[in-house]
Order: sequence, then C-alpha cells, then structure tokens
Amino acid sequence: MVPPDSPSSSATSAVPPSEAARLLRSGARVHFVGIGGVGMSALAELLHRRGAVVSGSDQSESDILVRLRALGIPVRVGHDPAELDGADCVVLTAAVRQGHPVRRAAAARGLPMLHRADALAAVSAGMRLLAVAGTHGKTTTSGALAELWAGCGRDPTALVGGDVLDWGRRTLRVGTGDWMVAEADESDGSFLRFSPEAIVLTNAEPDHLDHHGTAEALERAFAAFIARLPQGGTLVYGADDPAAARLGERFTGRRIAYGIRDDADTRMRLLEMRPGRMRFEIAHGGSRTEILSVLGGAHNALNLTAAFALARAYDLGEDQAARALGRYRGVARRQEWIGEAAGYRIFDDYAHHPTEIRATLAMFRALYRDPITVVFQPHLYSRTAHFAAEFAEALRPADQVFVTGVYAAREAPILGVTGRTILDRLQGHPAAFYLEDWRAFADQVRQHAGRGILLTLGAGDITGLGPLLLREHRP
Repeated sequence: MVPPDSPSSSATSAVPPSEAARLLRSGARVHFVGIGGVGMSALAELLHRRGAVVSGSDQSESDILVRLRALGIPVRVGHDPAELDGADCVVLTAAVRQGHPVRRAAAARGLPMLHRADALAAVSAGMRLLAVAGTHGKTTTSGALAELWAGCGRDPTALVGGDVLDWGRRTLRVGTGDWMVAEADESDGSFLRFSPEAIVLTNAEPDHLDHHGTAEALERAFAAFIARLPQGGTLVYGADDPAAARLGERFTGRRIAYGIRDDADTRMRLLEMRPGRMRFEIAHGGSRTEILSVLGGAHNALNLTAAFALARAYDLGEDQAARALGRYRGVARRQEWIGEAAGYRIFDDYAHHPTEIRATLAMFRALYRDPITVVFQPHLYSRTAHFAAEFAEALRPADQVFVTGVYAAREAPILGVTGRTILDRLQGHPAAFYLEDWRAFADQVRQHAGRGILLTLGAGDITGLGPLLLREHRP
C-alpha cells in the first residue's frame, strides 16, 4: 500500500496518448513543474523545438536552467501559481505532491495535468519507439542504441536519463527520422504508459521498493511492460540476470538473450581492458564481431552488446554497428575522469545501487594498482534501509571508505536510517569512516593530502566533491 502523500500516489492518472498529443500540440502553452530535472528538461526542449510554447519552474538554479533559458524557454527559480496564467496544461512528475502550490492552483483552474510519462508517450506517438528498461545500465545502453541507429543512417530522436558525451553532454538528441529511443523508468511504474515496438531489458534487480513494495511486485511490473509489445515486437534481455532471464523466457514473441552465458543468443567475451581502451568480442549465430571501445568494464561491454543485439534483429549492418559503438563515448558520471588534486586521481560515478558499486569497483581494481578511496553518498532513505548490508559488502574492496549522510531526494527521513546504517555493517574494514557531509572530506585533505584513486559515488550532489578539490588544490 502506498502512503497517502507519497510521490507515487501523487502521480497524475494516465491520459490517453491522443488527448495528451492534443494538449502538447504546436502552439500549445505547456508549463513544466520541476523543469530542471534531467528527463523533464529534455522533454521540455523537444516540445519547444516542435513548436509548443514552453515555460517552467524549479526549486533551485542549475546549469540545466541556464541552458533552457538560452534556448528561449522562460524558466524561473521557485514555484508561483501565477506562472500558470495562459497555460493550456501542466507537465509534472510523481515527485510533485498533492499539496504543491502550483499543483493545487492547476487543479483549482481545471488545467489538465500530465505525468511526464504521458507527455513522453504523446511525443513518441506515431514514431517507432525503442525502449530501454532495467535496474542498471539504462542510460548507457540508451545512448549507445541511439548512436548506433544514427551511425546506421536512421537518425533517431532520443531522450535519456543522463548527459551523453557525444551530444555535448546533453540528454536529448533531435533526429529527423521516425525512430525514437527512450529510457523506460520503472521507479514509479509510469513506464506502463509507453507503447514500444522493441524493448531492451538489461536486468531486473530489486530497487525502488518504496513504490513497488517487493521484488516480486517489481518483476510483475516489468512483465506488464513487456506485455505492451505488439505482435511482432522484439525483446532483447540480459541472460545473466535471473529475473530478466525469467521474464525473457516467458515472452512468446521474438526474443534475443544476450550476456556472457554460453547459451545466450548473443554472447560477449571481454578480450582486453586498460585505461581508455576495452576490446571485446560479440558472438552471434556463426559469426563474431570485435569492438574496440573507450568505455571500461564488463558491464559496459554488455550494455553495448545489448544495443548490438537489437541492431542485428533489425538487420542493420554489423560492421556499421560495430564502428558506431566504437565511437560512442558514453555518459557523464559513469567512471568519469575529473582531474588530479590533493594527491588523488579523481573519478566520479553515478553508482547508487550495490550491484553498480560492485561493478564500478571491480573495473577500477582491474585497471589500477593504486589504493582506492571511495566517498559514497547513499541516495534515498528507503534504499539505504533495504540494502545497507549489500552496500557495505559492495564497498568493502576499497582501501578507504567514507560514507556520508543520506541524500534524501524525494523522501522524508526514516527514523534510525543514516549513512551510519551502512558503516555499522562495515565492521572489520581497516579504514571506514562516517562523514555527515561530503564537504568534510575536502576539509580533511586540506590538512593531509591523499594518494591513489579517489572515487566519488552516488546519485546526489556528491558529484560536487571532485570539482571542489580541483578548485582548492590545483597548482
């Protein structure tokens, strides 16, 4: 049962794509609440480029707001019901609760309110939608899929959940073809509003249990999403993940399993990995294709393999596909090099789930012999409570571990759940510490410079630590 004022229960009800498309037509006045979000900003820009009169508001200033203003989209910091004057509809996410002042004002005026997923379903109507779902790897795989389709002459439009380096660190690629690539977000179940013709399911590990309640319920949501494929639709799924494999094997349409397993239809074998270079082989049918990538880690090789498997299902050229994937530079905040400061070589990563942390640390262990210091900022109280032991074990391989306070995002605190909840389960680690705020780490290295690799991990504002150290310690 979802609490009465949780983000999930406050989501707008689904709107038929035809009605949403009418509300978002060229010339319509559309106001975005929370326009500074990664997904919201990309959608707002796309509607703006399609001729809608877009405006928006957000809680705080950001680089995203600056960019939207540069496009001619009026955006303000702070939420004022007066912003709705002249609006035809409002677009918001599940994080905008029932009591939000702009939401209350929109209801009082009788303005239609669309969930972001309804709006995305509307803009993809009439296009050939390729959706990427899964607990991990969605953004990297979505970007790779879009770049592959572009490299094979299909020129897709794409909206993803992170800054793709090949797009100038943007979340939107605007194409001229009839293809669209989009992430399908399982966090609040809103992906059930999409109608894709093909799905890539990377994995289906438990997460977002604040909404779904149990791993079984989450798996049922993924099954319901797969059931939205039309007759003749294609499912590409990760064979190495037990839940994804179960879901894939139950699908009765065209299905392609990818992974490192011998029985996968499309198999990946890692051949070589060193900083800035990874070579792997994809075996498919009786042929083999070798890809040289600037990305690192077996998990990223699998993400690229998923995109390749779907391209092969559509009979795109394998050599063209391999070249496109080889050129793909990935997504910001995924093992991203920040610079050198305070004795450290600093990298930043979005990893906020135990599986993601394990994969990231495994990659750094394989690439570097230097000691690894991790500063991890837990994201969401519910996720911290549910995965505390798993987080501790995922972090244990680091030489030094600093765990900070929880980045709350959309949640209220849970009594007794803090970053210390993870630290308490790291007993026996020779160098594990708690910091209420990651800025305290910067204070420490002012007195005692470190050495080796510094890896900042988390989906919150921990990404600011590396740039702060560069400003304070760069020669």
